[in-house]
Amino acid sequence: MNEGKKTGAFWAAAAVMLAVGLFVAWPASTENESPYSPGKPLFEKFKDPLTAANLKIITFDEEQGQLGTFEVRRDSESGQWTIPSRKGYPADAVEQMRDAANALVGLNILDVQTENQGDHAALGVVEPKLEDLQVGDTGVGRLVTFKDESQQTLASLIIGNPVKNEEGKIYVRKPGQDPVYVVKMDDTVLSTKFQDWIEDDLLQMSSIDIKEAVVKDYSASISGRNVALERSYTAKFAMDGAEWALNELLEYNSENAMAEPKVVEMPADKELNTDKLNEMKNALDDLKIVDVVRKPEGMSANLRADKDLVTDSEAVQSLYTRGFFPVGSGAEGEFEVLSANGELNVTVDQGVEYVLRFGDVQGLSEEDDSDEEGDAGGVNRYLLVTARVNEDQFPAPDLQPVPQTIEELSAMLGVGEEEAEEPAAAEAEMKEEAAEETTEEPAETEDTEAEASEEQPEAAEEEMKEAEPAEPDDASAESTEEAEPATEEVDVTEEVEVSGEGEASGEGQGAIEQDDDDSTDEPSGDGEAQDESSEDTPAEEASDEAAADEEMALQPAADDATEAPAEEAAEEESDELTFDELTDEEKQERLEAEQEKILKANTRLLDERKDRLNAAKRRVADLNARFADWYYIIPEATYRQLRINRDELFVEPGANDAAPAGPPGGMPPGMQLPAGFGN
Repeated sequence: MNEGKKTGAFWAAAAVMLAVGLFVAWPASTENESPYSPGKPLFEKFKDPLTAANLKIITFDEEQGQLGTFEVRRDSESGQWTIPSRKGYPADAVEQMRDAANALVGLNILDVQTENQGDHAALGVVEPKLEDLQVGDTGVGRLVTFKDESQQTLASLIIGNPVKNEEGKIYVRKPGQDPVYVVKMDDTVLSTKFQDWIEDDLLQMSSIDIKEAVVKDYSASISGRNVALERSYTAKFAMDGAEWALNELLEYNSENAMAEPKVVEMPADKELNTDKLNEMKNALDDLKIVDVVRKPEGMSANLRADKDLVTDSEAVQSLYTRGFFPVGSGAEGEFEVLSANGELNVTVDQGVEYVLRFGDVQGLSEEDDSDEEGDAGGVNRYLLVTARVNEDQFPAPDLQPVPQTIEELSAMLGVGEEEAEEPAAAEAEMKEEAAEETTEEPAETEDTEAEASEEQPEAAEEEMKEAEPAEPDDASAESTEEAEPATEEVDVTEEVEVSGEGEASGEGQGAIEQDDDDSTDEPSGDGEAQDESSEDTPAEEASDEAAADEEMALQPAADDATEAPAEEAAEEESDELTFDELTDEEKQERLEAEQEKILKANTRLLDERKDRLNAAKRRVADLNARFADWYYIIPEATYRQLRINRDELFVEPGANDAAPAGPPGGMPPGMQLPAGFGN
């Protein structure tokens, strides 16, 4: 091989070796750079929060040395969210889960704080593994894990301490890895509080819908093998519009709880404690729970126990320890559950009645709520809730009787009564006409007329107006209307001449002056026609016509006017046959038509009641499906708002809260009177 070929082979081999070296070294460089690059997401594959179907959060109690687990899961078949850590209690987790998942979706690395495992405790990112922890260990973080419906992990992260002087920044670490990252996130959405993940309105009622409330103030406890019962009172309240009203108050014998109670009236010098009742109403509207416990198997939705339950020692013990006692109800061998601290029954306008039974104290809540007024240091209490239909809210409708015979139809239509009323009405009308004729005879003296005119000028005018539509025998309606002003003028003039007192009536003077000017200011339906008539008619003719009109005015012209329309109406009615004038076949047809009409109306009323009742039953079934399996746990402060002691029923007059302080006259908040007012 010559020297040139040797040199070429050497350089070719060197080039190949260089390429191989670069190829081998390049991936190693990329691998070392990727996990620690600021700005890159911690979970590149977790991009859609809606894919999260399971959330588990594990915490560590340093004082007890125990792990706490909170889990929310979506059922793959039903799509319903439940809380497995609370025995499958229904969760209201659609929005909450989305917000929680978004806290990890797109979470970017801001910095790498350390890669040293020894720094984990100081940064609060120690993984909560029970086998690696002891009582008193510190620096343990929250382990948050999201999974999809196939239970494949989407993201898992240990959340540690917040970064000092860096708002919103937190130390985090992936399980099984040493690097501790600095990220910016809102970890408040990753809550382990039970009440943050459930429907916050337990009863789902509005205070404005409350119609009735029944307070049963009693106490039950175990005494040997029996249940000791002490009764104080039972009060029934109703909402009268926007105000409370006491319908009934029963007090029980303190020495014999089973004796018949006595009815007690509200003291005359007291008034109902509406402040306390409104407090109870508002607490019902916003009844929140802090936890739940499953009820014993075998209890039905209406909280009545059967023989199988009372023979189940485990179930009975579960009830007893929470302050609920099955006792014989005396009805078909059933056992009703009494509560340690009484009951509250509330009916809403849909006809649904809620029954709340108050049990014993459960223990301390997770948070100390002692800053709330009336709270007892975070103590909780057991509560049983059920729903039932209040039948009193669905009274039977007032049905119209259906006539079965023509005679019954005739009686229903009041045909006999109408026939009996007609002669009486005619007789009364004749007497009334005779009386009017007597009072309005033309034999009255001119002096009397003058005196009446002076005392009641307005009444005279109204009389003239009522006489206008009268139809005289010797003159047409048109001539009567034209002569009316002259008539009034003549009357007034005569009154002045007879009395001899020109100043006795202001109207009289005015009438004389108007007559001198051949004009009139008296209002009428046709003023222009009157003016023309006064100009064209000679004075004597006007006087004669006025006198005639005056004479007619003294007669019951108004009666004649009213008789005409009455006669016309009577003629129109006479065109229609009365029920008695119908043939037997027509009466039968009328009967059948009325029967069909009434039956349809009655059926509509019955159907409306049935529909409302069925709607209430469906609502009750839905509510009991939610309530049936659970003991609820409520704060002691809420319990005190729902309970009313005997001495809290009545207060001194005026003791209820006055109207809230604010601008005068009930002005809306924020509005002020103009300057200068109220000083």
